Amino acid sequence: NQAEAVTITADNKTIVYGEANPELTFSVNGAELSGSPQISCAATSSSPVGTYPIVVKKGSVANYNDTYVNGTLTIAKAPLTISAGNYSKRQGEVNPTFKATYKGFKNGETESVLTVKPKFSTTVNASTAPGEYDVTVSGTEAKNYDISLVKGKLTVPSATAVIITADDKTITYGDAIPELTYSV
Repeated sequence: NQAEAVTITADNKTIVYGEANPELTFSVNGAELSGSPQISCAATSSSPVGTYPIVVKKGSVANYNDTYVNGTLTIAKAPLTISAGNYSKRQGEVNPTFKATYKGFKNGETESVLTVKPKFSTTVNASTAPGEYDVTVSGTEAKNYDISLVKGKLTVPSATAVIITADDKTITYGDAIPELTYSV
């Protein structure tokens, strides 16, 4: 008689970019399994976002009527937060240079993996009145990251008051007017 059928299926798995591969497992349908299949996946923690086959093979399985079904390892984008930061400038000054801060890079990566660098914008200019204004960051992309953008603040404090007082002068009629001075 033909041996009872057994189907060995690699379980599908999902990880986030930069994580180590999970334990690869399988399920069995049909006859009781005798032995253990060989199961493997070529993806690593530095493999880019995508899908990779989880291959299941005979290994030490002693069953005769056996069927093997591969699974899929899905590598999803890792979360990456890009913040615009907080700044301060006085009224009349040019805006500071905006610089992003990053949280979430994997595998020792840096902003060099961004396919589009972040852009900053604000409504503040040299004549903007004192107050607190948004600094937005936009337009950035990276293949292996799901990017969240966090706006920052640009504070324009009230200017320190400057009082200019003309100095009092006294002369006698007919004298030349003295040098006119002031104090600050």
